[in-house]
Amino acid sequence: MELDPDYTFVPLAPRHYMEIENKDTQHYFGKWGLQGNISIQDFCFNEPFQPYNKYHLAERFFKDQTVANHLLLKEGDSWIAKGIKASSIEVTAVPCFVLNMSFFDKLLDPANKIVHNSGVTCKRFDTDIEGFTVSDNLRGMILDEYCEEYQLFNSEERAEFIFRIFEMLVLGGSLCQFEEELQPYLDTTKKIYKELVRVQKRRQQEQQGANRDLSIGTTVLQVVAKNERGEAFYPANPEHRQNIGFLLIDGSNRQITTLLHQFGSFHW
Repeated sequence: MELDPDYTFVPLAPRHYMEIENKDTQHYFGKWGLQGNISIQDFCFNEPFQPYNKYHLAERFFKDQTVANHLLLKEGDSWIAKGIKASSIEVTAVPCFVLNMSFFDKLLDPANKIVHNSGVTCKRFDTDIEGFTVSDNLRGMILDEYCEEYQLFNSEERAEFIFRIFEMLVLGGSLCQFEEELQPYLDTTKKIYKELVRVQKRRQQEQQGANRDLSIGTTVLQVVAKNERGEAFYPANPEHRQNIGFLLIDGSNRQITTLLHQFGSFHW
């Protein structure tokens, strides 16, 4: 019987994510209420990784004391390493197969009533859904299950990592100035996705007709980690859809990237 690998972890020096840290992206983060509420960190691990070990790796990661001593959590307006080891974790595999932005082309077609020919979003009467003000069809497409636009993306598409990033940007933080046009959301989604996800060449395909030569080499997990009292800390208050924590595993390079967003400030 094969034993699960006994992973150990080492924090890496802060990496410069050029497309995320550039002035345009940071401008939009500030406008959308995201600036200061997103943390990205990198760690390496020692053992070979196979995708079937992903849940075990996630559990070892959040129960590791070295990770706990370096993992940043939101405290008010600051990010602080709390030293909290997880007592339990909930892990959900996040599909990550999208290779280009044509995934969002249906949003650009005026016939689908998300945007006008000008690229400006189609407005609707204000409604409150899950605490968000929905004043256009773009947010309706994300939040309003009863509107026609919601059907543009099926459940499998909505689960995709790139859609989750897009959703996070469109809904924004507690102090969010919404965009009148769609394109800034698409451009910023592309930058984040491109920097966080590794694209690799496929191995030679045995099946005839497999004409793509690229695939995604990153395994993505959504995680809720809880302390010994059963309180969620990664992320805190995960019942809010904008409090989300991801673990991105690059098995080839034996690296893990954490992506955590907390909606506004949170006080322990």
